[in-house]
Amino acid sequence: MVSIILPTYNGSDRIQRAIESILAQTYQDWELIVIDDGSDDQTKTATAISLFLSDSRIKYLKNDHNLGIQKTLNRGLEQAKGTYIARIDDDDRWSDTTKLAQQVDFLDQRPNYVLVGTGIIMVDENDEELIRYLLPQDDRSIRQKILGKNCFVHSSVLFKKDAVQRVGGYDESKDVLHLEDYDLWMKLGRVGLFANLPLYAVSFTLRSEGLSSKNKIHQAKKAFNIAKKYKHDYPGYMFAVIRSTVRLIVYGFILQFPLKIFINRLAKWYKENW
Repeated sequence: MVSIILPTYNGSDRIQRAIESILAQTYQDWELIVIDDGSDDQTKTATAISLFLSDSRIKYLKNDHNLGIQKTLNRGLEQAKGTYIARIDDDDRWSDTTKLAQQVDFLDQRPNYVLVGTGIIMVDENDEELIRYLLPQDDRSIRQKILGKNCFVHSSVLFKKDAVQRVGGYDESKDVLHLEDYDLWMKLGRVGLFANLPLYAVSFTLRSEGLSSKNKIHQAKKAFNIAKKYKHDYPGYMFAVIRSTVRLIVYGFILQFPLKIFINRLAKWYKENW
């Protein structure tokens, strides 16, 4: 019923925890497709994954060379046999054991819906909780905000495979690199309804390199371009423009004051209010 796509690159030190969180799910009708995107860590990642391959539901693929996240995710979609697709990154874990069960039940009961996510617990690289938050839950609320804010966390989602095939899968262009999930949600919203469940179902790891000013500012500009691309499909374009501007200012301000407690409090306010 569910195909879970887990891409990895040199993930030997973290991928086992992600897989163990899948095995702990109460819902067990799944296949896990682990795709190694050309790791060059002297087989360490392959060895870590091999510990789980006695479970026939777990499949291991390795790209001949590093293809990048977008092509790797589309390869996973091509291999998937399930009605539904779930995603998890190698440094995240599903912290609620009923996550898949509740999401499958939700989509089974609501044929007009194509995508359902959850709330998250954001943790640092030592697995210490930073903040937790829920995202807009009903379709109307999500549509009102999605131009200005990605309303889904990639490792939390469950979506319909046939709907993703209809919209062409993940965009592989550089214009949406590292925001390929956000772009996909925009396309899916054209063919069905959205939802988020009120569950703190995913522990999402905030990695230190993700805080770099170059990365954040660059991603904010890409997000603005995505909003512009889909402005005729969703309301709130002017809000998206204002939010993008504020985001750039906030990122620059945070980088001037890299105190952990300040960042945590500001991040919590930002997520809850913007």
